[in-house]
Amino acid sequence: MKKRTMRNYTIIFVFIIVLCGNLISCNQRTTINYSNSISSFYETTEKEEDTILNFAVMSESSILKKAIDKFNKADNGYFIKCTEYNQQGYGEMKSGEIKLTDMELLQNIINTSDIDIISSYTFQNEDNYRILQEKGAFADLYSFMSNDEEINTTTLNSHVLSLNEINGKLYSMPTFYCAYTMGGNPEYVGTKNNWTFDEMISYWSKMPENATIHGGRTKEIAFDKFVRYNLVSFIDYEKGEAHFDSQDFRKCLEFCNSFEYGNLEKTNYDINAPQFVNMLNIGSFMSIYPFELGSNTPKITFVGFPSSDGNGAFLQACGECFSISAKSSPEKQKGAWEFIRTFFTEEWQEENVLSSDGGNQKTEIGFCINNNAFETIKNNVVEKKYADDTYQDKGEIYETIFPSKADCDKLTEYINSIDRWEVTLNDSVDYLIYEEVMLYFSGEKSLDECIDNIQNRTSLWLSEQH
Repeated sequence: MKKRTMRNYTIIFVFIIVLCGNLISCNQRTTINYSNSISSFYETTEKEEDTILNFAVMSESSILKKAIDKFNKADNGYFIKCTEYNQQGYGEMKSGEIKLTDMELLQNIINTSDIDIISSYTFQNEDNYRILQEKGAFADLYSFMSNDEEINTTTLNSHVLSLNEINGKLYSMPTFYCAYTMGGNPEYVGTKNNWTFDEMISYWSKMPENATIHGGRTKEIAFDKFVRYNLVSFIDYEKGEAHFDSQDFRKCLEFCNSFEYGNLEKTNYDINAPQFVNMLNIGSFMSIYPFELGSNTPKITFVGFPSSDGNGAFLQACGECFSISAKSSPEKQKGAWEFIRTFFTEEWQEENVLSSDGGNQKTEIGFCINNNAFETIKNNVVEKKYADDTYQDKGEIYETIFPSKADCDKLTEYINSIDRWEVTLNDSVDYLIYEEVMLYFSGEKSLDECIDNIQNRTSLWLSEQH
Protein backbone atom coordinates (compact mmCIF):
# COMPACT_ATOMS: atom_id res chain seq x y z
CA MET A 1 0.00 0.00 0.00
CA LYS A 2 1.32 3.41 -1.00
CA LYS A 3 1.28 6.47 1.19
CA ARG A 4 -0.04 9.56 -0.48
CA THR A 5 -1.94 12.73 0.31
CA MET A 6 -5.71 12.77 0.10
CA ARG A 7 -7.58 13.31 -3.12
CA ASN A 8 -7.57 16.92 -4.24
CA TYR A 9 -11.30 17.39 -3.92
CA THR A 10 -11.18 16.44 -0.25
CA ILE A 11 -8.77 19.24 0.61
CA ILE A 12 -10.29 22.55 1.64
CA PHE A 13 -7.02 24.24 2.50
CA VAL A 14 -7.09 26.38 -0.62
CA PHE A 15 -4.28 28.22 -2.35
CA ILE A 16 -6.51 30.96 -3.67
CA ILE A 17 -5.84 31.96 -7.26
CA VAL A 18 -8.45 34.68 -7.68
CA LEU A 19 -9.86 37.36 -5.45
CA CYS A 20 -13.47 36.40 -4.78
CA GLY A 21 -13.86 35.57 -8.47
CA ASN A 22 -12.96 39.13 -9.43
CA LEU A 23 -9.54 38.66 -11.00
CA ILE A 24 -10.62 36.57 -13.95
CA SER A 25 -11.79 39.63 -15.83
CA CYS A 26 -10.23 42.96 -14.98
CA ASN A 27 -12.14 44.82 -17.67
CA GLN A 28 -15.67 43.75 -16.81
CA ARG A 29 -17.67 43.39 -13.64
CA THR A 30 -21.09 41.98 -13.07
CA THR A 31 -23.71 44.17 -11.49
CA ILE A 32 -27.09 42.96 -10.32
CA ASN A 33 -30.38 44.81 -10.17
CA TYR A 34 -32.99 43.60 -7.74
CA SER A 35 -36.70 43.13 -7.56
CA ASN A 36 -38.46 41.36 -4.72
CA SER A 37 -41.24 38.82 -4.67
CA ILE A 38 -42.72 36.31 -2.25
CA SER A 39 -40.76 33.08 -2.59
CA SER A 40 -42.69 29.98 -3.65
CA PHE A 41 -39.70 27.76 -2.87
CA TYR A 42 -39.90 28.45 0.86
CA GLU A 43 -43.67 28.81 1.07
CA THR A 44 -45.81 26.77 3.45
CA THR A 45 -49.23 27.49 4.87
CA GLU A 46 -49.43 29.62 7.97
CA LYS A 47 -52.07 29.47 10.67
CA GLU A 48 -54.41 32.42 10.87
CA GLU A 49 -53.24 33.33 14.37
CA ASP A 50 -49.50 33.14 13.55
CA THR A 51 -47.30 36.23 13.78
CA ILE A 52 -45.60 36.67 10.40
CA LEU A 53 -41.81 37.07 10.36
CA ASN A 54 -40.53 38.43 7.03
CA PHE A 55 -37.17 37.01 5.96
CA ALA A 56 -35.18 38.57 3.09
CA VAL A 57 -33.42 35.89 1.02
CA MET A 58 -31.40 35.88 -2.20
CA SER A 59 -31.82 32.41 -3.65
CA GLU A 60 -33.05 28.92 -2.99
CA SER A 61 -31.20 26.98 -0.30
CA SER A 62 -32.21 23.46 0.72
CA ILE A 63 -30.54 23.87 4.12
CA LEU A 64 -32.36 27.12 4.78
CA LYS A 65 -35.66 25.64 3.59
CA LYS A 66 -35.23 22.70 5.96
CA ALA A 67 -34.80 25.07 8.90
CA ILE A 68 -37.71 27.28 7.84
CA ASP A 69 -40.06 24.33 7.31
CA LYS A 70 -39.19 22.90 10.72
CA PHE A 71 -39.76 26.26 12.40
CA ASN A 72 -43.04 26.91 10.58
CA LYS A 73 -44.43 23.48 11.42
CA ALA A 74 -43.68 23.87 15.11
CA ASP A 75 -46.47 25.17 17.31
CA ASN A 76 -44.64 28.34 18.31
CA GLY A 77 -47.05 31.07 17.19
CA TYR A 78 -44.73 32.35 14.44
CA PHE A 79 -44.52 31.87 10.69
CA ILE A 80 -41.59 32.80 8.45
CA LYS A 81 -42.45 34.25 5.05
CA CYS A 82 -39.54 34.67 2.64
CA THR A 83 -39.14 37.52 0.18
CA GLU A 84 -36.62 36.85 -2.57
CA TYR A 85 -34.49 39.68 -3.92
CA ASN A 86 -33.94 38.33 -7.40
CA GLN A 87 -31.14 38.90 -9.86
CA GLN A 88 -32.59 40.85 -12.78
CA GLY A 89 -29.78 41.66 -15.16
CA TYR A 90 -26.12 42.19 -15.77
CA GLY A 91 -24.15 45.20 -16.85
CA GLU A 92 -20.64 46.14 -17.87
CA MET A 93 -18.50 48.07 -15.43
CA LYS A 94 -17.29 51.24 -17.14
CA SER A 95 -14.03 52.94 -16.25
CA GLY A 96 -14.37 55.16 -13.21
CA GLU A 97 -17.90 54.02 -12.43
CA ILE A 98 -19.15 52.90 -9.03
CA LYS A 99 -22.25 50.76 -9.26
CA LEU A 100 -24.92 51.08 -6.59
CA THR A 101 -25.92 47.58 -5.56
CA ASP A 102 -28.45 46.18 -3.11
CA MET A 103 -30.39 49.44 -3.27
CA GLU A 104 -33.93 48.10 -2.93
CA LEU A 105 -32.90 45.80 -0.11
CA LEU A 106 -31.10 48.63 1.68
CA GLN A 107 -34.05 50.99 1.31
CA ASN A 108 -36.51 48.41 2.60
CA ILE A 109 -34.40 47.71 5.67
CA ILE A 110 -33.72 51.37 6.47
CA ASN A 111 -37.07 52.95 5.62
CA THR A 112 -39.67 50.26 6.30
CA SER A 113 -40.53 47.55 8.79
CA ASP A 114 -41.17 45.04 5.99
CA ILE A 115 -38.16 42.86 6.87
CA ASP A 116 -37.59 41.18 10.23
CA ILE A 117 -34.76 38.70 9.56
CA ILE A 118 -31.73 39.49 7.42
CA SER A 119 -28.95 37.24 6.12
CA SER A 120 -25.59 38.40 4.81
CA TYR A 121 -26.15 36.12 1.81
CA THR A 122 -28.97 38.38 0.61
CA PHE A 123 -26.49 41.14 -0.24
CA GLN A 124 -24.48 41.25 -3.43
CA ASN A 125 -21.84 43.29 -1.61
CA GLU A 126 -21.23 42.25 1.98
CA ASP A 127 -19.94 45.70 2.88
CA ASN A 128 -23.48 47.05 2.43
CA TYR A 129 -24.49 44.66 5.19
CA ARG A 130 -21.65 46.02 7.34
CA ILE A 131 -22.69 49.63 6.67
CA LEU A 132 -26.21 48.83 7.91
CA GLN A 133 -24.69 47.48 11.11
CA GLU A 134 -22.74 50.70 11.56
CA LYS A 135 -25.99 52.65 11.11
CA GLY A 136 -27.69 50.65 13.89
CA ALA A 137 -30.24 49.08 11.55
CA PHE A 138 -30.21 45.81 13.49
CA ALA A 139 -31.03 44.72 17.02
CA ASP A 140 -28.29 43.88 19.52
CA LEU A 141 -28.15 40.07 19.62
CA TYR A 142 -26.51 40.15 23.04
CA SER A 143 -29.85 41.23 24.48
CA PHE A 144 -31.38 37.91 23.39
CA MET A 145 -28.41 35.82 24.52
CA SER A 146 -28.63 37.18 28.05
CA ASN A 147 -31.80 35.15 28.62
CA ASP A 148 -30.83 32.11 26.53
CA GLU A 149 -29.23 29.24 28.45
CA GLU A 150 -28.16 27.39 25.30
CA ILE A 151 -27.00 30.12 22.90
CA ASN A 152 -24.90 32.73 24.67
CA THR A 153 -21.40 34.14 25.07
CA THR A 154 -20.32 31.09 27.05
CA THR A 155 -21.48 28.42 24.59
CA LEU A 156 -20.36 30.36 21.52
CA ASN A 157 -16.86 31.51 20.61
CA SER A 158 -16.56 34.74 22.60
CA HIS A 159 -13.47 35.81 20.64
CA VAL A 160 -15.31 35.64 17.32
CA LEU A 161 -18.30 37.41 18.84
CA SER A 162 -16.13 40.22 20.20
CA LEU A 163 -14.52 40.75 16.78
CA ASN A 164 -18.01 41.21 15.33
CA GLU A 165 -19.01 43.82 17.89
CA ILE A 166 -19.65 47.44 16.94
CA ASN A 167 -19.46 49.81 19.90
CA GLY A 168 -19.95 46.87 22.25
CA LYS A 169 -23.07 45.60 20.49
CA LEU A 170 -23.53 42.52 18.34
CA TYR A 171 -25.63 43.32 15.28
CA SER A 172 -24.62 40.27 13.27
CA MET A 173 -23.50 36.74 14.06
CA PRO A 174 -21.66 34.32 11.73
CA THR A 175 -22.50 30.63 11.63
CA PHE A 176 -19.06 29.47 10.45
CA TYR A 177 -15.78 31.30 9.90
CA CYS A 178 -12.36 30.88 8.34
CA ALA A 179 -8.95 32.54 8.48
CA TYR A 180 -7.18 34.41 5.70
CA THR A 181 -3.41 34.59 5.87
CA MET A 182 -0.26 33.87 3.92
CA GLY A 183 2.11 31.01 4.55
CA GLY A 184 5.60 30.00 3.58
CA ASN A 185 8.38 27.54 4.20
CA PRO A 186 10.12 28.42 7.51
CA GLU A 187 13.42 28.07 5.64
CA TYR A 188 12.46 31.18 3.68
CA VAL A 189 10.10 33.15 5.93
CA GLY A 190 11.33 32.29 9.43
CA THR A 191 9.27 30.87 12.29
CA LYS A 192 7.51 34.01 13.57
CA ASN A 193 3.80 34.27 12.84
CA ASN A 194 2.33 37.43 11.29
CA TRP A 195 5.29 39.48 10.12
CA THR A 196 5.58 43.22 9.66
CA PHE A 197 6.15 44.84 6.28
CA ASP A 198 9.84 45.39 7.01
CA GLU A 199 10.23 41.74 8.03
CA MET A 200 8.67 40.64 4.77
CA ILE A 201 11.07 42.82 2.76
CA SER A 202 14.01 41.46 4.73
CA TYR A 203 13.10 37.84 4.05
CA TRP A 204 12.35 38.46 0.37
CA SER A 205 15.78 40.05 -0.12
CA LYS A 206 17.36 36.73 0.90
CA MET A 207 15.33 34.59 -1.53
CA PRO A 208 17.01 32.89 -4.54
CA GLU A 209 16.91 34.86 -7.79
CA ASN A 210 14.26 32.65 -9.40
CA ALA A 211 11.92 32.57 -6.36
CA THR A 212 8.21 33.13 -6.97
CA ILE A 213 5.33 34.66 -5.03
CA HIS A 214 2.38 32.29 -5.25
CA GLY A 215 3.80 30.99 -8.51
CA GLY A 216 4.65 34.29 -10.20
CA ARG A 217 7.10 37.19 -10.30
CA THR A 218 5.11 40.09 -11.79
CA LYS A 219 3.82 43.33 -10.29
CA GLU A 220 0.29 42.08 -10.74
CA ILE A 221 0.93 38.80 -8.91
CA ALA A 222 2.65 40.60 -6.04
CA PHE A 223 -0.25 43.05 -5.72
CA ASP A 224 -2.91 40.34 -5.90
CA LYS A 225 -1.30 38.26 -3.17
CA PHE A 226 0.28 40.79 -0.81
CA VAL A 227 -2.16 43.65 -1.07
CA ARG A 228 -5.47 43.02 -2.80
CA TYR A 229 -6.92 40.62 -0.28
CA ASN A 230 -5.96 43.06 2.44
CA LEU A 231 -7.32 46.26 0.86
CA VAL A 232 -10.19 46.26 3.32
CA SER A 233 -7.71 46.95 6.14
CA PHE A 234 -7.27 50.47 4.76
CA ILE A 235 -10.99 51.26 5.16
CA ASP A 236 -12.58 52.18 8.48
CA TYR A 237 -16.30 51.51 8.05
CA GLU A 238 -17.11 52.69 11.56
CA LYS A 239 -15.65 56.17 11.01
CA GLY A 240 -16.29 56.26 7.28
CA GLU A 241 -12.62 56.88 6.52
CA ALA A 242 -10.15 55.63 3.92
CA HIS A 243 -6.44 55.32 4.74
CA PHE A 244 -4.84 54.56 1.39
CA ASP A 245 -2.56 57.57 1.95
CA SER A 246 -0.82 55.63 4.75
CA GLN A 247 2.84 54.63 4.65
CA ASP A 248 1.87 50.95 4.72
CA PHE A 249 -0.08 51.21 1.48
CA ARG A 250 2.69 53.25 -0.16
CA LYS A 251 5.31 50.69 0.87
CA CYS A 252 3.19 47.86 -0.48
CA LEU A 253 2.80 49.50 -3.90
CA GLU A 254 6.49 50.38 -4.10
CA PHE A 255 7.42 46.78 -3.30
CA CYS A 256 5.03 45.38 -5.92
CA ASN A 257 6.33 47.86 -8.49
CA SER A 258 9.86 46.49 -8.09
CA PHE A 259 8.86 43.42 -10.13
CA GLU A 260 8.45 43.16 -13.89
CA TYR A 261 5.19 44.33 -15.44
CA GLY A 262 3.25 41.43 -16.91
CA ASN A 263 0.87 43.66 -18.89
CA LEU A 264 -2.02 41.69 -17.37
CA GLU A 265 -0.98 38.66 -19.41
CA LYS A 266 -0.21 35.14 -18.28
CA THR A 267 3.52 34.64 -17.74
CA ASN A 268 5.67 31.53 -17.66
CA TYR A 269 7.66 30.61 -14.58
CA ASP A 270 9.76 27.76 -13.29
CA ILE A 271 7.36 25.38 -11.55
CA ASN A 272 10.27 24.04 -9.50
CA ALA A 273 11.43 27.46 -8.33
CA PRO A 274 11.37 28.18 -4.58
CA GLN A 275 8.03 29.70 -3.51
CA PHE A 276 8.21 32.59 -1.08
CA VAL A 277 4.60 32.56 0.15
CA ASN A 278 1.16 31.32 -0.80
CA MET A 279 -2.21 32.88 -0.16
CA LEU A 280 -4.18 30.68 2.25
CA ASN A 281 -7.82 30.33 3.20
CA ILE A 282 -7.92 28.14 6.30
CA GLY A 283 -11.32 26.65 7.03
CA SER A 284 -10.58 23.03 7.82
CA PHE A 285 -8.71 20.86 10.30
CA MET A 286 -8.54 17.91 7.92
CA SER A 287 -6.54 19.83 5.35
CA ILE A 288 -3.60 20.86 7.55
CA TYR A 289 -1.87 17.47 7.80
CA PRO A 290 0.92 18.30 5.27
CA PHE A 291 2.19 21.14 7.46
CA GLU A 292 2.87 19.16 10.66
CA LEU A 293 2.05 22.22 12.78
CA GLY A 294 2.31 20.31 16.06
CA SER A 295 5.77 18.90 15.38
CA ASN A 296 9.12 20.37 16.41
CA THR A 297 9.77 21.30 12.77
CA PRO A 298 6.55 22.64 11.18
CA LYS A 299 6.55 22.78 7.39
CA ILE A 300 4.87 26.19 7.23
CA THR A 301 4.76 29.54 9.02
CA PHE A 302 1.61 31.65 8.89
CA VAL A 303 2.96 35.11 8.17
CA GLY A 304 -0.29 37.01 7.56
CA PHE A 305 -0.38 40.01 5.24
CA PRO A 306 2.45 42.53 5.65
CA SER A 307 1.48 45.32 8.03
CA SER A 308 3.14 47.83 10.34
CA ASP A 309 1.76 46.19 13.49
CA GLY A 310 2.23 42.55 12.44
CA ASN A 311 -1.50 41.79 12.70
CA GLY A 312 -2.18 41.23 9.02
CA ALA A 313 -4.16 37.97 9.19
CA PHE A 314 -7.93 38.20 9.57
CA LEU A 315 -11.04 36.11 10.17
CA GLN A 316 -14.07 36.21 7.92
CA ALA A 317 -17.46 34.54 7.70
CA CYS A 318 -17.60 31.49 5.44
CA GLY A 319 -21.27 30.82 6.09
CA GLU A 320 -24.33 32.94 6.53
CA CYS A 321 -24.49 35.72 9.11
CA PHE A 322 -27.85 36.62 10.63
CA SER A 323 -29.38 39.83 11.94
CA ILE A 324 -32.72 41.02 13.32
CA SER A 325 -34.23 44.33 12.21
CA ALA A 326 -34.23 47.09 14.81
CA LYS A 327 -37.55 48.29 13.34
CA SER A 328 -39.34 45.05 14.15
CA SER A 329 -41.68 44.95 17.14
CA PRO A 330 -40.40 43.29 20.35
CA GLU A 331 -42.73 40.36 19.66
CA LYS A 332 -41.32 39.85 16.18
CA GLN A 333 -37.76 40.26 17.39
CA LYS A 334 -38.37 37.53 19.95
CA GLY A 335 -39.67 35.21 17.22
CA ALA A 336 -36.79 36.11 14.91
CA TRP A 337 -34.30 35.13 17.63
CA GLU A 338 -36.10 31.83 18.19
CA PHE A 339 -35.51 31.10 14.50
CA ILE A 340 -31.91 32.25 13.98
CA ARG A 341 -30.68 30.67 17.23
CA THR A 342 -31.34 27.34 15.49
CA PHE A 343 -28.23 27.88 13.35
CA PHE A 344 -25.98 28.16 16.39
CA THR A 345 -27.04 25.06 18.29
CA GLU A 346 -24.46 22.31 18.73
CA GLU A 347 -26.54 19.83 16.73
CA TRP A 348 -27.15 22.10 13.73
CA GLN A 349 -23.53 23.23 13.54
CA GLU A 350 -22.12 19.70 13.63
CA GLU A 351 -24.56 18.53 10.96
CA ASN A 352 -24.10 21.42 8.54
CA VAL A 353 -20.40 22.22 8.78
CA LEU A 354 -19.56 19.06 6.84
CA SER A 355 -19.82 18.42 3.12
CA SER A 356 -19.60 14.97 1.59
CA ASP A 357 -18.35 13.53 -1.70
CA GLY A 358 -21.25 11.10 -1.67
CA GLY A 359 -19.11 8.40 -0.10
CA ASN A 360 -17.27 8.20 3.19
CA GLN A 361 -15.13 11.29 2.64
CA LYS A 362 -16.34 14.38 4.51
CA THR A 363 -14.77 17.79 4.71
CA GLU A 364 -15.40 20.98 6.66
CA ILE A 365 -16.70 24.16 5.07
CA GLY A 366 -15.40 26.28 7.96
CA PHE A 367 -15.00 26.39 11.72
CA CYS A 368 -18.00 26.22 14.03
CA ILE A 369 -18.79 29.19 16.25
CA ASN A 370 -20.48 26.85 18.75
CA ASN A 371 -17.72 25.80 21.15
CA ASN A 372 -18.86 22.20 21.68
CA ALA A 373 -19.39 21.67 17.96
CA PHE A 374 -15.92 23.13 17.26
CA GLU A 375 -14.27 20.67 19.66
CA THR A 376 -16.35 17.72 18.41
CA ILE A 377 -15.39 18.33 14.80
CA LYS A 378 -11.73 18.75 15.72
CA ASN A 379 -11.68 15.54 17.78
CA ASN A 380 -13.52 13.59 15.08
CA VAL A 381 -10.95 14.69 12.50
CA VAL A 382 -8.13 13.49 14.74
CA GLU A 383 -9.97 10.22 15.40
CA LYS A 384 -10.29 9.68 11.61
CA LYS A 385 -14.09 9.63 11.55
CA TYR A 386 -14.53 11.65 8.37
CA ALA A 387 -12.53 9.53 5.95
CA ASP A 388 -11.50 5.93 5.37
CA ASP A 389 -7.98 4.89 6.31
CA THR A 390 -7.30 4.09 2.67
CA TYR A 391 -8.68 5.01 -0.71
CA GLN A 392 -8.27 3.81 -4.28
CA ASP A 393 -7.10 5.89 -7.23
CA LYS A 394 -6.50 4.40 -10.69
CA GLY A 395 -6.20 0.93 -9.29
CA GLU A 396 -3.70 1.87 -6.59
CA ILE A 397 -4.46 1.80 -2.86
CA TYR A 398 -3.26 4.78 -0.86
CA GLU A 399 -3.18 5.59 2.83
CA THR A 400 -5.12 8.64 3.96
CA ILE A 401 -3.04 11.02 6.04
CA PHE A 402 -4.70 12.67 9.04
CA PRO A 403 -3.57 15.60 11.20
CA SER A 404 -2.61 14.93 14.80
CA LYS A 405 -4.25 16.50 17.83
CA ALA A 406 -1.12 18.60 18.29
CA ASP A 407 -1.50 19.87 14.71
CA CYS A 408 -5.14 20.84 15.33
CA ASP A 409 -4.39 22.46 18.67
CA LYS A 410 -1.61 24.53 17.09
CA LEU A 411 -3.97 25.71 14.37
CA THR A 412 -6.58 26.58 17.00
CA GLU A 413 -3.98 28.61 18.88
CA TYR A 414 -3.13 30.56 15.72
CA ILE A 415 -6.77 31.22 14.82
CA ASN A 416 -7.48 32.46 18.35
CA SER A 417 -4.55 34.89 18.06
CA ILE A 418 -6.06 36.69 15.05
CA ASP A 419 -7.71 39.90 16.19
CA ARG A 420 -9.26 41.22 12.96
CA TRP A 421 -12.64 40.50 11.42
CA GLU A 422 -13.17 41.69 7.87
CA VAL A 423 -15.92 41.76 5.30
CA THR A 424 -15.45 41.48 1.55
CA LEU A 425 -14.55 44.77 -0.11
CA ASN A 426 -17.19 46.36 -2.33
CA ASP A 427 -16.76 45.18 -5.93
CA SER A 428 -16.82 48.69 -7.36
CA VAL A 429 -14.24 49.99 -4.90
CA ASP A 430 -12.01 46.98 -5.52
CA TYR A 431 -12.25 47.67 -9.24
CA LEU A 432 -11.38 51.35 -9.01
CA ILE A 433 -8.34 50.58 -6.82
CA TYR A 434 -7.18 47.86 -9.20
CA GLU A 435 -7.64 50.21 -12.15
CA GLU A 436 -5.54 52.98 -10.55
CA VAL A 437 -2.81 50.57 -9.43
CA MET A 438 -2.46 49.07 -12.90
CA LEU A 439 -2.00 52.57 -14.36
CA TYR A 440 0.83 53.08 -11.87
CA PHE A 441 2.41 49.72 -12.67
CA SER A 442 2.30 50.45 -16.42
CA GLY A 443 4.00 53.82 -15.89
CA GLU A 444 0.98 55.91 -16.93
CA LYS A 445 0.65 57.48 -13.47
CA SER A 446 3.08 58.31 -10.69
CA LEU A 447 2.84 56.72 -7.27
CA ASP A 448 1.59 59.98 -5.77
CA GLU A 449 -1.11 60.31 -8.45
CA CYS A 450 -2.17 56.69 -7.90
CA ILE A 451 -2.46 57.06 -4.13
CA ASP A 452 -4.19 60.46 -4.32
CA ASN A 453 -6.78 59.14 -6.78
CA ILE A 454 -7.49 56.03 -4.71
CA GLN A 455 -7.72 58.00 -1.47
CA ASN A 456 -10.02 60.65 -2.94
CA ARG A 457 -12.31 58.24 -4.78
CA THR A 458 -12.72 55.81 -1.89
CA SER A 459 -13.22 58.66 0.57
CA LEU A 460 -15.98 60.07 -1.63
CA TRP A 461 -17.64 56.67 -1.84
CA LEU A 462 -17.49 56.22 1.94
CA SER A 463 -18.94 59.69 2.57
CA GLU A 464 -21.90 58.79 0.39
CA GLN A 465 -22.56 55.67 2.50
CA HIS A 466 -22.66 57.50 5.84
